[in-house]
Amino acid sequence: MEEDVELNGVINRLKLSRNNDYVLQRKRAEEAEILIRTKLAWLPRNFTVPNIFLQPDKQSVIIQDGKNDNRTLVFVHHPRSAGGHVISCLNNVSYTKNMAMSPLMNSKNRLLWDTGNPDTVSFQNRINIHRGGYAFGVCEKLQQDCHYFTLFRDPLETMLSMYNHCVNVGTHEFCSILKSKFISRRDWIIENGGLMLNHFLYSSHLCVAQHSDSSTDVFKNPCWLQQKLKIDRLTETEKDHVANYIARNLRRWFSVIGLFEEFKESLSMFEYALGENLTKCPSKKESSLTFEEEIHMTNKAHLLSNEERTFDDNETFEDDIDMLRDDYYVQKALMPAYTIYSEAKRVFHFQRQILYNKMTKI
Repeated sequence: MEEDVELNGVINRLKLSRNNDYVLQRKRAEEAEILIRTKLAWLPRNFTVPNIFLQPDKQSVIIQDGKNDNRTLVFVHHPRSAGGHVISCLNNVSYTKNMAMSPLMNSKNRLLWDTGNPDTVSFQNRINIHRGGYAFGVCEKLQQDCHYFTLFRDPLETMLSMYNHCVNVGTHEFCSILKSKFISRRDWIIENGGLMLNHFLYSSHLCVAQHSDSSTDVFKNPCWLQQKLKIDRLTETEKDHVANYIARNLRRWFSVIGLFEEFKESLSMFEYALGENLTKCPSKKESSLTFEEEIHMTNKAHLLSNEERTFDDNETFEDDIDMLRDDYYVQKALMPAYTIYSEAKRVFHFQRQILYNKMTKI
């Protein structure tokens, strides 16, 4: 009898805890909605095709008997996530299928795209392919549904790769202002950990006034930097709300989601969902390395153990990837990105299982 009473007590406490968690989640969701309406009203995306794998009544583009001719593809390129291969494939699709393609959507081209006059809209509506780091949201101006797709990568690995790229190559526009050569990896990640959030929150309207006044000012202060400075003023709680809002909407905004860590499988999912060849397209890379070798070379420095690594006078143990992953301030800086990335991984695994189920029935 006493055991039954104790068991009932445990069950009631679990129910209460679950109810409290639900109430807390609802409260956070409501706070996020208020924040979006008051400070980030441009963030909701309405002209999207929801995740194809997670819609029971939605078939793959491939299966729709040629009904894919008028669709618009938008690849959102998160830096250092192997998106260059996808962009090369889309370039090939544009050429072989005579599908119009917009300029690569860096922040400057996105600003020009969004500030075009009404006479250019008819031309923009004829473009079927968009790609680039600031491509998210391009279809809001066109007011037509688009197939957004993207590759996500572990946020810490992304920032380490981005840091090394800026130090050694520096071709990305992100490297032009944020001088990674002068600070440690740890400080650079803490300062710029909101990179993924910035890509989702990018909006040209914040820069339109300056663009109208002086294009020189915009060149000196690119729109992405102006936006970063404004987003940095959000509180940690507000950033957490925004990240959770984005995570909740990933399956509604993106027709298919891929992972850098599961690159080949991601390309297969892209092909199934979008009906385009993204696995065997010719590459324009001059390097003789295979794609897998390039990925290996990119990550090699971060995967070495402490015993295998050597440090020069300018490098400290704080730059070790394991120590960075455990660092409180690094975790804090990357928390919004990990919130989004975790949900992206969850959606990816749903896609994987659904695709497997479909393929085994054929």
